[in-house]
Amino acid sequence: MFVAYTDASIRNQNAILAFVIFFEDKSKISKRIVINQTNNNIAEASAFKELISFLDYYNFKGGLILFDSNGLKSHLKRSRRKTNKYLSEDTKEILRRLSVRTQVIPRKYNVAHQVCSENKSLKSTPFSSINRHYYQKVEDFPDYLLQLSVLEEYRQIYNKRFATFHEAQMKLNKKIWSADLLEDLDGVKMYAIHDKRIKVHGDTIIKLTKVNNVQVGSHWRAIRKLQKLN
Repeated sequence: MFVAYTDASIRNQNAILAFVIFFEDKSKISKRIVINQTNNNIAEASAFKELISFLDYYNFKGGLILFDSNGLKSHLKRSRRKTNKYLSEDTKEILRRLSVRTQVIPRKYNVAHQVCSENKSLKSTPFSSINRHYYQKVEDFPDYLLQLSVLEEYRQIYNKRFATFHEAQMKLNKKIWSADLLEDLDGVKMYAIHDKRIKVHGDTIIKLTKVNNVQVGSHWRAIRKLQKLN
């Protein structure tokens, strides 16, 4: 699953649009576009449209788009007939066809917001070297979404103060793959890896905790399994 961020900011009578995409193999694409616009809602929607047009053109399927605009969220929730004020009528259709989900996050977690503020050239991975099949050859590799609250738990438990949303999501999916399944009840699963417990509900990681004990057998199973991915 790729994770993309989108944002926009108004500066000097122009709107700076930005999006950043992180892929499974740690490839990264960054884009910044300047348009003549002073309406923040239109700018946020324009940044989102630029991103999904890019994804659609290159047929990048299976991902998550993160943004910090509640206005954009409300427009996405409206019926198709009412979304054309700021978004194209086929926006939801494109998202469904590409199997892309959306999620609102606070601005402080939005990587694209940083891109809007930068005044330098952006480096991107060449398309030819992006490996979307990086984990597909790994049997039963998970592709869970991440509940926002788990990001702060991840930062605290792993002592990574500046970990990003996509970093936590990708690292926890990797840990789940190597972990032992402790419980599986009514769609809620509990995984154990070393002294960590990861709770999953449906398709989303909802809780990360730390315990005071480690089972030696489980620890070494996880180590050996993770070594296969390196």
